[in-house]
Amino acid sequence: MTSNPPRSFLGWKMVGLGSVCYGLAISPMYYCWGFFLPEMQADLGMNDTQGGLIFSVFSWIYHGLGPVAGFAIGRWGIRSMMSLGAVVGVVAFWLMSRVESFADAMFAYAVLGGISVGFGTILAAQALASNWFIRFRSRAMALILGGGAVVGYFTLRYFAPGILEVADWRTGWLIIAGISALVAILAALFMRGEPERIGQEPDGGVQAKVPESDAPSGPTGRGEWTAPLALRTSQFYVLVGLSIAYGVPWGIIAVFGRHHLDALGFTTAAAGSILGARVLVSLFGRLSAFAGDFMTPQRLLGIVLILEGIGCSLFIAANTALLAYLSMFLIGIGFGAAYVCIPVVYSAFYGRRAFATTVGIRFAITGVISPAAPTVAGMLSDWSGSHVLTLSVLSGLCLVGSLVAFGLRAPVLGARPIAPVAASSSSG
Repeated sequence: MTSNPPRSFLGWKMVGLGSVCYGLAISPMYYCWGFFLPEMQADLGMNDTQGGLIFSVFSWIYHGLGPVAGFAIGRWGIRSMMSLGAVVGVVAFWLMSRVESFADAMFAYAVLGGISVGFGTILAAQALASNWFIRFRSRAMALILGGGAVVGYFTLRYFAPGILEVADWRTGWLIIAGISALVAILAALFMRGEPERIGQEPDGGVQAKVPESDAPSGPTGRGEWTAPLALRTSQFYVLVGLSIAYGVPWGIIAVFGRHHLDALGFTTAAAGSILGARVLVSLFGRLSAFAGDFMTPQRLLGIVLILEGIGCSLFIAANTALLAYLSMFLIGIGFGAAYVCIPVVYSAFYGRRAFATTVGIRFAITGVISPAAPTVAGMLSDWSGSHVLTLSVLSGLCLVGSLVAFGLRAPVLGARPIAPVAASSSSG
């Protein structure tokens, strides 16, 4: 296979394919849970706490699978894991179309859906960009993850409201199962996850054999990072905290955004349009992470966390269409850019070889904390009758995270394995 390498660089084609597979695999199932939730609650007899708990368990599972998925991607490749995840998704969402109780939904969506996402979407997509690109890693990451925003917009703006208008939520899940089958076929037939396996190098070089490292001197000039070394740096855990700061608001709004908009007096169609705008704008946020190729991604992360925090504040009392769309614009830009910045920072700090395992461990750690948020938000809603308190806390979380991001500096890999660079008082 490597004796006849392709004449043209496949990296950008893999970016396009990865964007399609990632978007179709994750967005319909992720966003339809919250949008279908009021109708599912009515049919299955669930309250907000139960609806949030299912989404929390789903998140716990796909986060917790991070280290296993990272190992599996390194051992069997991105193509195999994307295909496997999509096949599990077919089963999960077919079962969702037939659930009759809270327990049924917990197994189908939370357990099987979590396994599908854990193996076949987020980590696999991020590893694809990290494997194929070094110099243009930020823009490759942004383009691949941008597929989730494009498909998510059409899901919330057209697909989910349209299904509820002409059929029901069970039909919606059945169609999502068919979409997962399409992803499995595309990944199995066309995905190439590692350039070395077809005789190419990241960013377009051609080689005769697989190199031992990204560069002879490693990312810092004094060796190469491994996951155990990365875990001994404070920066790793700061990035875990920042992952929670930007991710929790997005997940809570995905589950309860329509509920909040209903309480503010918006119609179902208007809520779909507003929430769809949030996801569409997140595409521009993800593409704005191109700036990570020209400035430090951690500085960009600090800027966009401020925007996300302001957006959460505005959403509290967004009782006009203008305020609602403005809050979604700020949240979408902030989340979208942060979603790309975090893995880019990990890749820049710790190198390409340690990326999948390092980010997989980060998934597992954030998965202990972040997934509890929708359950807590549901409990607060059942107790207080609104999501105002939750949104206030989310705004503060983002603003504190922005200050931390501005002060973050890369670790140094030297003779003594870990010696973080001191933060400069003049930087910001």
